[in-house]
Amino acid sequence: MTYTLQAVENSAEKASLIRRLRTGALIVIFASVLCGLLAWNEPHPVAVALAVLVGGAGILAIDIAVAYRALVRRSKG
Repeated sequence: MTYTLQAVENSAEKASLIRRLRTGALIVIFASVLCGLLAWNEPHPVAVALAVLVGGAGILAIDIAVAYRALVRRSKG
């Protein structure tokens, strides 16, 4: 199995996957900034923001990988 967007034949599905990645990245960045601001009175607010950023990026990576796998399987039939 190839792990490039060339494996997905439909351009609408490619656009959907890229839109999903962009939206997810914006949500993760917004959540990490918000958590950093909410934890401002804690001893390490930047550490809280980084933890949310890393955790969100991991969840986003898993989500994109599962969506990509489904698109590749759907396009190959």
